[in-house]
Amino acid sequence: MGEPPTRPARCRAPSNFRQQDVARTIAAAQGRGLNIMRVEVDPKTAKIVLVVKNDDDTETKVNPFDNAPVHDPALRRRKTKASCKSK
Repeated sequence: MGEPPTRPARCRAPSNFRQQDVARTIAAAQGRGLNIMRVEVDPKTAKIVLVVKNDDDTETKVNPFDNAPVHDPALRRRKTKASCKSK
């Protein structure tokens, strides 16, 4: 009986991303109504960048929570036993 067959050495390293990852990213951007100009993929880091066409007539909406007052937890008053009994 002979030795088991040896596997050939792998010629290239396994990829960090797949074509379906790029396709999902493009489909998601198009689903949001973005016009894609170009797609850039960095094979070392698997970073996918979509360069989008900028329309001048698009309106940027302001998020109302960006300017909302922030609650300061230091100002919170703790309930005491006396205040709970008086109610």
